[in-house]
Amino acid sequence: MADQHFAVVFSGRLVAGAERDQVRSKLAKLFNVEPPKIDRMFSGKPVLVKKDLDEAKAKDYITAFAKAGAIAEVVSNDPKAAQPSPTTPATSSSSTPAAPAEPPPPPIAPDLTIADVGVTLVEYQPMPNVDFDTTQFDLAEVGATLVEPKPIPPANFDTSDMELDPPGVLLTEPKSVEPANFNTYALSLVEGQ
Repeated sequence: MADQHFAVVFSGRLVAGAERDQVRSKLAKLFNVEPPKIDRMFSGKPVLVKKDLDEAKAKDYITAFAKAGAIAEVVSNDPKAAQPSPTTPATSSSSTPAAPAEPPPPPIAPDLTIADVGVTLVEYQPMPNVDFDTTQFDLAEVGATLVEPKPIPPANFDTSDMELDPPGVLLTEPKSVEPANFNTYALSLVEGQ
């Protein structure tokens, strides 16, 4: 399941109470395109918005569409798993088994671009001010010890089986380095320069 990839598809469905023009405008801002380019997404046919997403990114797209007032669906990129992801809105079930339906037509990719760096995709909503009662706190003077330091016990290593060699004793055998072999026959010294 970790290797599974998903696609986000939009068929023009809106959240209950959402107005088409407002949703169209918000989606245009989300994708950083002119509103007329978004009209193709409202044709009623499935339009591929983004493919090869992991499940978390696909859910992020669904959330962004929902904030704009649109209902997008997540489908698996794996042809064997044609069932919608749990983030897809549920359809009403019937007690009679459904007849096998023809596969839906492949989604049509809209002419969309990725928003430039720094473009606001979702309007900023300021966090409410937090009102903490700090009347019981005061500040200590500069240099005051806030926590008493705990003494660190001295290290206790047993070195009784170790000894030092006298100065000049080789601890490792040096590796021999071959002398450099440069051909200097073509070089000469010019006097006075």
